[in-house]
Amino acid sequence: MPTPDTRPHVVIVGGGLAGTAVALRILKDVEQPIRLSIVESRPTLGLGIAYGTAHPEHLVNGLAKLFSLYDDEPDHLVRWLRAGAGVGGWQPPAGVAIEESMPPRQVYGAYVLASLTAALSRAGHRVEFRHLRARAVDVLAQHDTGQPRYRVVLDDGSQPLADALVLATGIFAKPLARQAFTVGAGVAPSPRYVGDIWQAGAWDGVARDAQIVYLGAGLSAVDSLIMAEKAGFKGRHLVLSRRGQGVRVREDVQPWPDFLRYAPDAVSLRDLLAQIRVQRREIRRQGASWQRLVPAIRAHVPQLWTLASPRDRQRFLGRLRAYWEAALHRSAAAPLAWQARVHEEGRHRHEAGRVQSIAAQADGRLAVAWLPRDGRPVQTLVADRVVNCLGFDFDWRQIDDPLVRQLVARGLAQPDPLGFGVQATRETHALRDAAGQPQPGLYAVGHALRGLIWESNAIGEQVPQAGTVGRAILQQLAPAAAATVLARAAAAAGATVRAQRAGQEAGTAPG
Repeated sequence: MPTPDTRPHVVIVGGGLAGTAVALRILKDVEQPIRLSIVESRPTLGLGIAYGTAHPEHLVNGLAKLFSLYDDEPDHLVRWLRAGAGVGGWQPPAGVAIEESMPPRQVYGAYVLASLTAALSRAGHRVEFRHLRARAVDVLAQHDTGQPRYRVVLDDGSQPLADALVLATGIFAKPLARQAFTVGAGVAPSPRYVGDIWQAGAWDGVARDAQIVYLGAGLSAVDSLIMAEKAGFKGRHLVLSRRGQGVRVREDVQPWPDFLRYAPDAVSLRDLLAQIRVQRREIRRQGASWQRLVPAIRAHVPQLWTLASPRDRQRFLGRLRAYWEAALHRSAAAPLAWQARVHEEGRHRHEAGRVQSIAAQADGRLAVAWLPRDGRPVQTLVADRVVNCLGFDFDWRQIDDPLVRQLVARGLAQPDPLGFGVQATRETHALRDAAGQPQPGLYAVGHALRGLIWESNAIGEQVPQAGTVGRAILQQLAPAAAATVLARAAAAAGATVRAQRAGQEAGTAPG
């Protein structure tokens, strides 16, 4: 008879950037024999949506010195780039140091894959690693030992049992039926509607089109424009957004000195805005760039979100979120040069207004009706292709995914009341159940934590989260002596992250 495998089993659901970063943390720190499995239906781990692009024009949205995969090795990416910056023919632009560069996302994807390969090699026989090519559809809690364990039901019929389970579920597309405009019956299945800009075939035949309408003006719209142009599109681009805000170029500026002051137990949105306005006037008086304010504010965001009242959170979401995200999510100059070029050619227009409806025409094209913000009557434009760049769905109360539905239905996940992921503990990111109690051995990273710390979509947030979760798992599974060592390592990593953020504020690491 085979003997039972007593090695602890860690299962990570989701093999994108966040899930892979947790695996890297565990592989680096683990001392005892364990089994480590990543559930990911894609054939390649670590790339997700963002870093699987084949277009070198798509760049990471930040400086290389801030994008390490290890929270305790902030120069890890820079060292890798210096050792092999010519991989794939890429080099930083002339006069730009590697640490100040914004590499192509495909280069960053190669970095993720190389880091995972190296980490598995170093771990050696301590770790039995598996990539489970499937999708998780359910989780069942088991209480047959001193600690709860979790049986993960996969769509291929297998049911691995996890001593520790990490949910790195990533992002979910928001269905057309839940958009704030009317959608005709023939729109969603139409090949002229692009709901996923990365899907194979999304840009087939675009060279024959004359008019593209983009719903939303963020970074996805810039990515889409580049892909359309590279596929041979020669027609007109119309971008529709509610406020008419486009993507700005990320300037290389020194962060503004830290200025926000608030009580340690509460904050007032009104008071914070007053402080920001004072600094904005001073920046204008000095003739400096407003972008200096962004990193100074961002360093406070997790704490501010925690301390904010429900009423102030609602006010932020309703009145300020769009402005903050437009200020935060800027772009390198090179991708925006594509947009500038077609604008100079008279082929690009950005209008502020609300989409009212999309309807399929008899000829198959899509009619987009929208209400301009400037008071003009409803306008209608017939497009050869409509591209959805309106962002993603974070509301676990409504996301149409079998795993999400089951986690909520079984009480294993408590949705955020404002519709941004799930409730979790700040200390270890352990999920809170329906009664609000932390669940040992069940964790979340990435987009699911937006309700906890708000900004949770970038490498700068997800890598520290991976460190928090990875160390919490190893402390949970390790003997007492090893757990003490891990606790000290966690404290040291936290100090490194805080020092890096302080450096950003002081101007040593502009974001």
